[in-house]
Amino acid sequence: MARFSLFIACLLLPLTVSAGLRSAAFYYGPDIPWNELAAFDLPVVEAAQSDAPPAHLVGEFYAYVSLGEVLPSRDYASGIKPAWIVGENRDWQSRVLDLTNEDLRGYLLEHVIAPLWAQGYRKFFFDTLDSYRLVEGTSGDLEAQREGLQTLINAIAGAFPGARFILNRGFELLPAVHEHVDAVAAESLYQRWVPAEKRYQPVPEGDRKWLLDRFEEVRERYSLPTIAIDYAPPGDRAGARALAERIKARGVIPWVSNPALDMLGVGQIEVMPRRVLAIHGEPKGSRWEQSELVRFALMPMQFLGLVPDIRDVGDPMPGGTLTGRYAGIVTWINEPDRVNNRFRKWLAGQVADGVPVAILGQMPFDPEDPVSKPFGLQAQPVPRTLPRVVKQHPAMAFEAPLPALLEIAAPLTLDAGESWLQLAVGDQQYTSVAVTPWGGYALDPFVVRSALPTISSEETTDRWMVQPLTFLRAALKLPEMPVPDVTTENGRRLFFAHMDGDGFPNLAEVEGYRGQAAGEVLLQEILKRYRVPTTLSVVEGEVAKTGLYPERAEELEDIAQRMFELPHVEAATHTYSHPFYWYEASQKPGAILGSEGPLRLNIPGYELTLQRELAGSADYMKKRLLPPGKDVEMVLWSGDTMPTEEALEVARKNGLLNMNGSDTLITESAPSWTLIKGIGLPKGDEYQVYAPNQNENVYTGEWRGPFYGFQRVIETFQLTGEPIRFKPINVYYHTYIASKNASLTSLRRVFDWVLSQPVHAVFASEYVRKVLDFNRMVVARDGDGWLIRGGGELRTLRVPAGVALPDLARSAGIAGYQEGGPGPYVHMSGETAHWRSGDAGKDTGLWSANARLTAFERNGSTLRFSLRGYLPLSFTLMQPADCVLRQGEQVIEPARRDGRLYQYRSDQRELNELRLQCRQ
Repeated sequence: MARFSLFIACLLLPLTVSAGLRSAAFYYGPDIPWNELAAFDLPVVEAAQSDAPPAHLVGEFYAYVSLGEVLPSRDYASGIKPAWIVGENRDWQSRVLDLTNEDLRGYLLEHVIAPLWAQGYRKFFFDTLDSYRLVEGTSGDLEAQREGLQTLINAIAGAFPGARFILNRGFELLPAVHEHVDAVAAESLYQRWVPAEKRYQPVPEGDRKWLLDRFEEVRERYSLPTIAIDYAPPGDRAGARALAERIKARGVIPWVSNPALDMLGVGQIEVMPRRVLAIHGEPKGSRWEQSELVRFALMPMQFLGLVPDIRDVGDPMPGGTLTGRYAGIVTWINEPDRVNNRFRKWLAGQVADGVPVAILGQMPFDPEDPVSKPFGLQAQPVPRTLPRVVKQHPAMAFEAPLPALLEIAAPLTLDAGESWLQLAVGDQQYTSVAVTPWGGYALDPFVVRSALPTISSEETTDRWMVQPLTFLRAALKLPEMPVPDVTTENGRRLFFAHMDGDGFPNLAEVEGYRGQAAGEVLLQEILKRYRVPTTLSVVEGEVAKTGLYPERAEELEDIAQRMFELPHVEAATHTYSHPFYWYEASQKPGAILGSEGPLRLNIPGYELTLQRELAGSADYMKKRLLPPGKDVEMVLWSGDTMPTEEALEVARKNGLLNMNGSDTLITESAPSWTLIKGIGLPKGDEYQVYAPNQNENVYTGEWRGPFYGFQRVIETFQLTGEPIRFKPINVYYHTYIASKNASLTSLRRVFDWVLSQPVHAVFASEYVRKVLDFNRMVVARDGDGWLIRGGGELRTLRVPAGVALPDLARSAGIAGYQEGGPGPYVHMSGETAHWRSGDAGKDTGLWSANARLTAFERNGSTLRFSLRGYLPLSFTLMQPADCVLRQGEQVIEPARRDGRLYQYRSDQRELNELRLQCRQ
């Protein structure tokens, strides 16, 4: 039987399916949103805004090229000879070129097209094709210019085989060049921008009819799609959508953007922006990784599907128009004095462009400052007596009641919006939390407050005073849309285990192993007993001859070798000298002691380098510890788990994924969402992936006891799984947990509990890849459904209330869904999915599985699929009663049935070419 591939369906899918039209986008601004633009069939960019497209997207984009004019600011303009210029376009201060000149055509080939080809562009958008008409001349002169253009375009096609073009107008050129053309575009079908008057203007009916006639000729004569580029104010997203619908109705591909084309506009599809600009302002000298923005707001933003772009208030802000690229802006600034007037003006400008702003903590501006007028806030006198509550939204007092002694740190009232917490002193009103037309704000002390120990808890924790998910969703005006989710795959909660190698040589106190290394106990009592995907690391400086215990190296390396021979174990490095404080250790490479204690292990004669810590330790492991065919997959950060951007860069460039950091520690005695942390943290151009949970060190009082304390991580797993699934299950421990009876017993109890749950086991490296895929995943509205595009690592979409489940028969790239519980969850079968809403009640598809789909195909009433996992297979199908599941000629009977849900089990960990056949 011919094998079928998971990728067949993806390869056959068009990127858009609604109304039979392809999609196009034009973006000329800075910070090119490559992943978002790649969701379009015909994406055009201004190549001068970037060195090159990302390696995985080479050949996907059309590079803007002006053939008929040149701006003096272009890098190649200095080489344009005066004899090659025949006129001027005063509207754009550009020079009109003489395309009849053979030398000019050769210059453009060599100095414009060839460099773009070298950067990875294989497609080009040719603009200013009718600029020669701006110059007075005879009909013969115009004809010569037209022929020069035709000659140039055909010469480009000849010099660069496979090159494809989009033309901006150039209708008269099509007879000679159409075979190289993918589409024809033109500006202003319904609404245009008048530069001289700086205003938008409806297109006259006569002009529109002329353009529609030309478009129809292009489609009928050359079978080419046509694109209309119309213009609308950035703040009028609804108006842009209405224009796009009018253009679609004419059978024309729409793109509606601002005149600068530096925003993500509305087209045949509309990308739902997921990036959020998160701005902190900490006191100088403090670590921004420990700011309230990161400690508290990161998790809610990421849970809502947002991808934070984190910046200090003093950093340069993103260029171009943020509308369409960013879902909004979140500020949490603790030092208002650090906010300068330039930032205040910039923030007010974003409000004018319709970018939602959510302000947490303190106001980044003075309401009495004229620059803050767009926010509609009025300063009020500071109250002299304690205020009372006159209005309180249900989302307030979320984890703790409002304090008896209310404070008003920022006495404000609101011109327009919904007050979520309104206080009063006498007749004077104050609004401390509100959702407004421009976004919203929640001011101290009504965001997060510290809660003192209670009779039932000795722990001091913070508490959310406002429900963060509800507030951010409302303030940022987030649309109801599918949300990429890293906690789940095929309906099952993800589970993985990983171990930091600390304490590998520790002598065990465990009965039967006294005096042996903790690593040996772990191998025999955990790794051989629980054969689940586990990522193990070692500290080279603890086990190697070049480390602290050269006399025990032979013994310790032998233990590690036997560990890494196990097929369910993957390898990671925990560095060479185990830096305890990454920033300070990097700044003082020769020092052992720092401002807060030891900076790293005191390995004789060693001076810290990031290359030796990361790539060097990985190379040691590969040469001395790993069996043939196994590689070091990742680095697990040591110590304070706050690597520098440089450390992250070294890891990435040496092929190492990375993980660790953050402190998810929610328990029954400290049940606060402030103790649930985010999935990772951007640092410049790099990204640190956080461990989902914490290890036994923090559950045992920094390894001072009680040593059975790690079993409380089960409380953390429960509180982060139901009723909202915030986290996968991550059993995270150190080697030294196996050195004591109580701690070893606690680890067994944790594993026993986990394996009693319906989990989907993965390796840590697979989880890390899902987090990285979360950051680049694109969700776009496409008619009555959705287009989702990712890298294929992350396959789960969480479905919020208000979003209809997919009709599996009408959708593509979707294997099924699971309702109920913390979901619903939709299961993608690959990297791209087209989600069509409809009747989801009678679907046939996958309900849940503890394994990954390695192939999936839907053909009428027949499903073909393959599964591969790390545990004995368990999967459930949604199916009518008349369906039969087969592998080859063998019928596979369900283990149980619950209505339309049929559960199947197998002792195998991989089943290929399964076939579910149902009667028509």
